[in-house]
Amino acid sequence: MLELRTGLSLVAVLLGASWGRTAAAQPAAGREAGAAEEAQAGEERGSADLEAYRELARPPGTAARVVSTVAMGRGIRFNNPYRLQTQLGETAESLSLTAGYLDLGAAFALGPADGVQHGGALRLSLAVGGVPQESLTPSYFVAYRGVPRVLGYGRLGAAILIEPDVNVGGELAVGLGYFLLAGVALSGEIVGDLFYGAATYDAAYTVYPVVSAQLGLLIDHELLP
Repeated sequence: MLELRTGLSLVAVLLGASWGRTAAAQPAAGREAGAAEEAQAGEERGSADLEAYRELARPPGTAARVVSTVAMGRGIRFNNPYRLQTQLGETAESLSLTAGYLDLGAAFALGPADGVQHGGALRLSLAVGGVPQESLTPSYFVAYRGVPRVLGYGRLGAAILIEPDVNVGGELAVGLGYFLLAGVALSGEIVGDLFYGAATYDAAYTVYPVVSAQLGLLIDHELLP
């Protein structure tokens, strides 16, 4: 009987030790699995953060800008060889005013959204009084919107008179648009034109420098990359 009890006690001790080792191994395995899952999650978060950083560090792509304008203006003529009756001084040789005109325009430019953009523009000007006169101006166009509410732009091109007499001159213009809404702005523009004309009794050829000012609306549409 003593030997039987001793054997049973030994079996019980061995079973208890085996159960203890199994119980101790299970939490260790669970901890190892949890650590592996946390490491994998950390790697995934690190990869996502790295990809987000790469997106932010990537140079901005090329953006497009489409600009439409409508304005009314009037100019000052610095040469009055035909003694027009709209002179500003006391004599016919003084400065004279041009007729008021309606100016319609469209422009397209490419470049960084926060930098200088280059493109082309087309303007159509129609006299609203006096002798019928129309001009068409294709030009180089440059724009920069550095201040959130302000768009600065310039044009350089050839002004083509269609009526009353066909003629070709040069045109240089600078303008600003102040945005009241995201894409709608008040615009102001200073335009300089230079035309050559026919001979008169006083000169073998005539030169017509004209400086105009115009105010209107500008609609700006950006196409981001």
